[in-house]
Amino acid sequence: MLQIYYDLETPSELFRESIVTVGVFDGLHIGHQAVIQQVLIQAKKFKLASFVLTFDPSPLAFLAPERCPPTLTTHPKKIEILEQLGVDAVVFARFDAYLQQMSPNTFVQQVLLQRLHARQVIVGYDWQFGKGRSGNADALKNLGDQYQFDVMIVGPVQIHDKPVHSTRVREAIASSDLDLASELLGRRYSIMGEVIKGDGRGRQIGFPTANIDAGNQMLPPTGVYAVQVKLEGCTFAGVLNMGTRPTFDGEKFQIETHLFDFEKVIYGKKVEISFIEKIRAEQRFSTPEMLVNQIRQDVTTAKAILKRTKDRNVHYH
Repeated sequence: MLQIYYDLETPSELFRESIVTVGVFDGLHIGHQAVIQQVLIQAKKFKLASFVLTFDPSPLAFLAPERCPPTLTTHPKKIEILEQLGVDAVVFARFDAYLQQMSPNTFVQQVLLQRLHARQVIVGYDWQFGKGRSGNADALKNLGDQYQFDVMIVGPVQIHDKPVHSTRVREAIASSDLDLASELLGRRYSIMGEVIKGDGRGRQIGFPTANIDAGNQMLPPTGVYAVQVKLEGCTFAGVLNMGTRPTFDGEKFQIETHLFDFEKVIYGKKVEISFIEKIRAEQRFSTPEMLVNQIRQDVTTAKAILKRTKDRNVHYH
């Protein structure tokens, strides 16, 4: 059972020693997972707690919010993945001016050793830490020698002869290369959000939709997608449209999902939408009737795409 903390004080009272990794872990892609797997292996070997220290908000969101990209992994999704991996505990530390000003030496002493009681720290090859990102993996090794804790540096994970990192995941999503994004993440790319009330236009034309508030999450380009939607423990097949609905002279960006053979009212419910394949770009139709005919074709196409995934737990109808 994953234990979740939101401050750095509580763990120091509960854990005698631990195997620790530190990072933003946006996306929790297969490169991140390789680091965490080493944490789990070492924790089992020494019979110690496996510990992930991450930050909420991310350091960049605090330091330069105008340069901070949309998030790849929501807070609940991070918790879900860490729990699935088998991590014992995670701290979502609030990145603030106090942490910002810490030198690498101070961060190691006050955070990793005094609060997390790290016997071993495991990080990725490109990890940076401390004020102005002045510390790196080699600096951590030197501090490990100085303060007598072990350090393991995990090398890059390669996909198609290139290292996996969060920027590459974003580039794949931005170009609608959902298959590559899936390879890099080790799962289908998904967003999480709340179902909000729309204008009922979809219901009027025979295709009721759930409008989704996705906040500041990374989105693929506008268009129509075959999707799987997780709602209250069940997964449903559907088709999603993202854009401004040009046929109706819309200007507001919306995310609308039509679930196949689904009639429930789900305003206020939390859903997770996994992008399976892009069907087409968003386009303007001369009449609503032409749009309806196209949506019928989109539904047929989406059902064919989703059945190819052969997921027996999905409600296709």
